[in-house]
Amino acid sequence: MTLKIKTKALGYTLALLLLVCSGCGIYSFSGTTISPDIKTISIQTIENSTGEGPSNLTQVVTNNLIDYYRRNTNLAIVQGEGDLQIAGNIVSFTYSPAAIQRDGQQDIASLNRLTLGVQVRFVNTKQPDKDFDRTFTIAQDFPQNLDVTQLSTAQIEQLTNQLIQDIFNKTVADW
Repeated sequence: MTLKIKTKALGYTLALLLLVCSGCGIYSFSGTTISPDIKTISIQTIENSTGEGPSNLTQVVTNNLIDYYRRNTNLAIVQGEGDLQIAGNIVSFTYSPAAIQRDGQQDIASLNRLTLGVQVRFVNTKQPDKDFDRTFTIAQDFPQNLDVTQLSTAQIEQLTNQLIQDIFNKTVADW
């Protein structure tokens, strides 16, 4: 068999595989398991009920959550009453010592840990058995000389990325 024929056969095989995988409508290459009858998602503003953190924390978490679903699903994002519905609150934003070391007669933190917790209420109008109300938490360590008020928007976004991926996996990837 010549190389040209082998390449052509491989191309047909890949095309057939893609057709079979996309034909079922449930599985995708992003890891989601969204039923074909689910077309929309509504994501409410994730309010900061702690009163802690930067003033734009609500906006950063909400916008990153919406962007993640927009990039990784084909769901239309609607204002309310989506087939899938996400609402929630930021329930913790704490900055505390993570690693204590002795410096002479004084204990000092060599690392500080920022912990962010978001309580998420998820409703699947097509499959109510998938509904949940759960708190997702993520923590990241920072050097002792960095004050929580000095965290940039980019650092807050980096912290929220894993949290958002965890929410995404629980809601549409069944992980």
